[in-house]
Amino acid sequence: MWHKSHSRNDLINIIKVFKIDIEDITDYNKRQISDLLTEKLNTIDYITPEDIYYDIKDLDELKEYLIKPNQKKCLSIKDKNEIITTAKLIINFCKNGYHINTSHYDTLDELYDNARRIKQWGDIPSVRRMCKLLNQNPYNVEKVVPIVSNKVKKDLEIKKMTTKKQYTALTVKRGYFLIEFP
Repeated sequence: MWHKSHSRNDLINIIKVFKIDIEDITDYNKRQISDLLTEKLNTIDYITPEDIYYDIKDLDELKEYLIKPNQKKCLSIKDKNEIITTAKLIINFCKNGYHINTSHYDTLDELYDNARRIKQWGDIPSVRRMCKLLNQNPYNVEKVVPIVSNKVKKDLEIKKMTTKKQYTALTVKRGYFLIEFP
């Protein structure tokens, strides 16, 4: 049985990414999907390797991934709220002109210690925003780069491509045009 931290949507995504042949997967609940996936993985010998989202090469690695806790869901709600609150305090420091006197922190060292501590949860949007704003500090002590999973990186690239604005240029056509009015 797979670890309970994998959500229904995670299991559906795994089935789609690895092209596991289960029909009408969205009609089932998490328990049924888990049972169908277990049955299917026990009967097949090969899966399509995937390097972008999960970096899983074969069937054994996929089974091992499913048995272990989901890396994205390892935070409790309390811990996640604490991380978001810390990120918001650092964002507040950045929005107030990078002045330590107007922030919650007493020293820059304390602020950067907290930033280094929470940068590993780069899948959380507030943490990515905090790192981006903190790196724009004109009195920058160090670069804080968030650690983001491959799946979130790919999703962010897709989002960036879909929101990119396209500008159309003026098209001039020459020739004779006949306009008739009734």
